[in-house]
Amino acid sequence: MIVTVDEQRRVTLPDAAQPGDVFELEEAGQTRFLLTRVEQPARAARLERKNGYLVAVTDHLITQAATRRALDEFP
Repeated sequence: MIVTVDEQRRVTLPDAAQPGDVFELEEAGQTRFLLTRVEQPARAARLERKNGYLVAVTDHLITQAATRRALDEFP
């Protein structure tokens, strides 16, 4: 497949690439480049607004005891 670079040095990839996909770029010689899609780990929490505050929300329950243990480990 041949792709062309635009004025802002961008390349359009085929439909298999989605916005937000992350690729590793490797130089494979002076005139060759290799793009490899990088799998991103799923996020453990998402940010939501609640009562005017931005809070982290997870799919599992975090107990007060677990929070205390985490804070006790924090320097």
